[in-house]
Amino acid sequence: MKKILTLVCALMLGMGIGQAQVHQGETAAGINLVYGSEIESLGLGARFQYGILDQLRAEVGFNGFFSHNHTSCFDVNLNAHYLVGLWNDQLFIYPLAGVNYTMMKFKENGISDEENHVGLNLGAGIEYELNEHFGVNFEYRHTIVRKVDQGVFGLGLNYKF
Repeated sequence: MKKILTLVCALMLGMGIGQAQVHQGETAAGINLVYGSEIESLGLGARFQYGILDQLRAEVGFNGFFSHNHTSCFDVNLNAHYLVGLWNDQLFIYPLAGVNYTMMKFKENGISDEENHVGLNLGAGIEYELNEHFGVNFEYRHTIVRKVDQGVFGLGLNYKF
């Protein structure tokens, strides 16, 4: 994980900080397909983004993972993205950091248990704007929570209002 974050930072410094197209007050909503490495399951998610400042946006996201090995998982994330333009105001990379709430449910042999944890998110993503309203992104975040340290890969589609 440290190598990924170091690479992202080096890329940002090496390319110079470009002007990203997110602006203060800009909003977007999206859907995404996610994969959790600890739960080893696919899931679906939704998110809402708001431009706090030019190049800086906040994101609230919800992900539900499909049950696997008698375990289901749901998480809520509040992340900040710092967008760095790479190409023609259409391609951006962004580091992300934030907080996470994870709820895991276990059910085996008729016995159910539930764990709730609060943790941190660190990661990075890349976003390509198809036009002025639609964009696609690929993102990796590492969620650091007690007992559920998990990498989450996401592929999503956003709609800007």
